[in-house]
Amino acid sequence: MKEVFGNHALFFAFSAVALALVLGIAALVFSIHRQEDVIAVRQKPRIGLMLYGGRDEAGWNRQHAAGVLQAARRVGVDVDIIDHVTFNQARADEALSRLAAEDGGHDFTIATSADFAEAAQMLHDGGSYMDVALPRLDGQGKNCVPYFVRLYQGEYLAGILAGLTTQTGRIGYVASTRNPEVCRSVNAFLLGAQETRPDVRVLVKFAGGWSAPDDEQQAAAELVAEGCDILNSHQDTMNVQAYAAAHGVMFLDYLEPYATSSGLGLATVECRWDMVYEAMLRDYLRGRFRSMYWIGIEDNAVGLGGFSLRVSEEARARVMVEEQRIRENGSVFTGPIYDTDGVLRVADGEMLSDAALIHLDWYAEGVEFP
Repeated sequence: MKEVFGNHALFFAFSAVALALVLGIAALVFSIHRQEDVIAVRQKPRIGLMLYGGRDEAGWNRQHAAGVLQAARRVGVDVDIIDHVTFNQARADEALSRLAAEDGGHDFTIATSADFAEAAQMLHDGGSYMDVALPRLDGQGKNCVPYFVRLYQGEYLAGILAGLTTQTGRIGYVASTRNPEVCRSVNAFLLGAQETRPDVRVLVKFAGGWSAPDDEQQAAAELVAEGCDILNSHQDTMNVQAYAAAHGVMFLDYLEPYATSSGLGLATVECRWDMVYEAMLRDYLRGRFRSMYWIGIEDNAVGLGGFSLRVSEEARARVMVEEQRIRENGSVFTGPIYDTDGVLRVADGEMLSDAALIHLDWYAEGVEFP
């Protein structure tokens, strides 16, 4: 693994046709066909990884760094990392441009935040055709490779457990911002909880960002004051879990277990990001990307694990039953489902399509915003 830093002037231009004509060595070139583009890739392509935080930061950044490196080792490619790329547009532009040009340029870069989409598009518009994988499913941008995991399936299982565990019937959920990813997770968590406790309510507060320590802990405190006896979160950090552990409140982990001896953590929504990245990298080396990478329980990429001693064998068994059901039919959004305004969004017996899930912008009845 090589660190990528430096400020010297850089330039990189890559064209499949020109490379084949000039070098005339077809055996040393892989062609990547995505939509109508053909991109020449060297026999040993260079892969970039861009993180907005540190590779060792607990939560999102550490999980993705580890996943990419595991996948890269299995397929036999090297990864160059730029981390601590903030959500500053100029910084993102600089980091992607550097990867496109550094030491002859990278063939493919994984950028682990949807907020880097604008930088990826600017890179393409500026004449660089380096493909950039982004964790967003709308596929915007000619050089975008969309990916994610079906995180909502794990959140549904977490909801099953929370519904079995809550005493107050009020569960707190600290979310980053209003977007389809968060909406899917909140709704799935609620639907799971309603399966085991129909009168349950999920109270949601938005922290306003993926990493906002003070706002996350303030939101957690306000939810506990509202009577929530379990906290869940959809953040890139472990701040909500830290608050819960320090204040004697049960919680659910997202991405990785929160390191504590409190015993208050119930279970962890687990994501195998390495499986997504391995599929992506293998397809790249074979010469063709899929239109989208979105895998879940059916591929063993998502689940609920790390159960604490607080969770009974009966509760674990119920979670396993629901997990098997998802494996068989893949849906946690089966109607009837009404939204918070009482509008029927999914008819009885119908399943919400992937297209609808990708653009989800409504919350299910039972979600509250105190």
